[in-house]
Amino acid sequence: MILRPAELRISGNIYGPEGESVKSMPGSGKMNRSKAKQSLREGYKGSHQNLTHLEWIQTKDDAECQGCSQLSLTPTLFWYDNTHVVETSHYSDFIFNPKYKMVARGGFVEDKLSPVITRNVERLGLKKGHAKFGCYLLDDHSGAVFTGHLDGGSYQTAHHWFKKDDEGNKE
Repeated sequence: MILRPAELRISGNIYGPEGESVKSMPGSGKMNRSKAKQSLREGYKGSHQNLTHLEWIQTKDDAECQGCSQLSLTPTLFWYDNTHVVETSHYSDFIFNPKYKMVARGGFVEDKLSPVITRNVERLGLKKGHAKFGCYLLDDHSGAVFTGHLDGGSYQTAHHWFKKDDEGNKE
């Protein structure tokens, strides 16, 4: 259920695999962080998200938007409080509304809301169960990470953190 709204069809010069947004990302003086970002970009190329996007591109007529990049929204069952865009009324009328008893003011939204999203999706299916929550990951298909751990903490095994010899012993 990846969404590709027309409003997110924007200039390919700015966003997307060849866009300036990736080229102008601030580099880090730390080599390991730079390697981690590059590793994530390479890993993205083989991801389901990217492969689905490449298949979708093949079905589109390029005449629709020459030089454009189509950003997509992928539903997530987790409510992130990282930088995000939301209408204020969504918080006041839904998330913090005492009528729904989801999150008390001052409460930790991720902790309370994520299990509610998951239960709704399990009960009603992805499309109906997710619709009222409206939490998506934005993807410009550049392979640059918008949400994630640059140190790879959530993606790497212990083997990646320690250099090992051919027999698996730490060096």
